[in-house]
Amino acid sequence: MLFRKLKVPPSLLLLIVFLAFFGWQLSQGTRHEDGPVGTQVIPQRGGEKQAPRIALMTFVTEQRSYLHLSLKNKDHYARRHGYDLILDYEQHTDRAVIFWKFNMAERLIKTGKYDWIWWMDFDTLITNTDIKLTDVIDEELRNVTSPEDIDFLFTHDCNGFNAGSFLVRGHERSLRFLYDSWEIHDKARAKDEHMSEQDSTVKLIREDKASADRVHVVPQWKLNAFPKEIACYDQESKAWEHGQFVIHFAGAWAHVKGDDPTGQLMNKYEHGIIWGDWKDFYG
Repeated sequence: MLFRKLKVPPSLLLLIVFLAFFGWQLSQGTRHEDGPVGTQVIPQRGGEKQAPRIALMTFVTEQRSYLHLSLKNKDHYARRHGYDLILDYEQHTDRAVIFWKFNMAERLIKTGKYDWIWWMDFDTLITNTDIKLTDVIDEELRNVTSPEDIDFLFTHDCNGFNAGSFLVRGHERSLRFLYDSWEIHDKARAKDEHMSEQDSTVKLIREDKASADRVHVVPQWKLNAFPKEIACYDQESKAWEHGQFVIHFAGAWAHVKGDDPTGQLMNKYEHGIIWGDWKDFYG
């Protein structure tokens, strides 16, 4: 044998074999299964599409009486259904703090890891953890003509759009909507006009048909229900009922007396949460 006559060390022989195999791999070209951000290519399992990848995001930047309950509730739900829970404890924006939710959405969209991103205000509770968010999404998108074109699932209250609980498709297309909303706010601020994230979003939808066409409005009770104490409902006029998915204590300070209106309501409605058995998924 040639290698024996040349007295090639075994380690060198192994290296030659490895380099030959590596060169062959490179000759096969680049694989493109994953695709760029926003292409929505999902790996296949046994010929079936993988379940949508979901992120639940929220932030809290100060101490609150209901800190543990709100965090435990969202963490419990995310663990139960295999979703990712994304929490921020700081906000770094020269806009109002409420705009940080858009910064978070932008950051998660750019990772390319998620099909849908669910924003929840911190003063919310998931009151029925049996319900899968993906089922809500599927049910709502069946009601539209071109579901693949919908990038946002919003809800209304008695004042119009409410940004306390909404969904963003994890597609680069969604970024344009966020950026346009920011631009509207920044132009208003330059004129010393106050504008919240809800105000700028509503203005964008009213003035830009392309943006409006990417929004689907979900009944409030399905994704962002208010309790009877906060009677600010959408056109269906349905208060939260036991067994429903989410409850939101928006503007509790204006509806409930006491030193801690939101904390009082959170503690009251904690008893109505359907948790499920933690032993099935926790650990």
